[in-house]
Amino acid sequence: MYDDIEADFWKEHFSHVLHKNMVRIDAEKLTFDNAAGIIEGFKSRHPELKPDVSFNSSYVTFELFITQSIKLRLYIQNQVKGSLMQFDGGDYVKLVDARFPYNPFPEIEEFLSHLGEYLSELENLLDKTVHSRKQMKVAEQFIKANISRKFKDRPEITWKLEQSGHSFILSMDKENNRTMHLISLDNFMKDIEKL
Repeated sequence: MYDDIEADFWKEHFSHVLHKNMVRIDAEKLTFDNAAGIIEGFKSRHPELKPDVSFNSSYVTFELFITQSIKLRLYIQNQVKGSLMQFDGGDYVKLVDARFPYNPFPEIEEFLSHLGEYLSELENLLDKTVHSRKQMKVAEQFIKANISRKFKDRPEITWKLEQSGHSFILSMDKENNRTMHLISLDNFMKDIEKL
């Protein structure tokens, strides 16, 4: 099951940056020809960021770390392709990429001006997720213990408990008859009693 909260968080913000760029009125295009001046202007306004910039004969690459594992990459030729990349197993993999119709540096600078808030928001989200996962693990152990107790004198019943979102699915076999039951986190004691 796919589960990367940090990647999803940054992909959502990347899409906001892209959308703002797409709806901007009277915006300037960013091409290979004007990239050097625009990038130098960005670097002079943000010397602390130290982006990695590479000028080649027909294209420019611009890479900027957002966190230790997430970076923004722009490939500038006759148009701008932006990619959000995540460090994974020794290399960077693309999470998402898109073409920016206009110079994306105004939106990138606006995004960076809120980076501290975004990092706090991400930290809170990750903390809540860890707490929620711990709750689910405790609930799963408690439900298993209660089901085991309920069916301890009924060896003809075999069962399996699987997590499904914020609930559990109990599969039971009794004399070759399979049934499935939803056990919610809110009413798991009542759900177990009904079995």
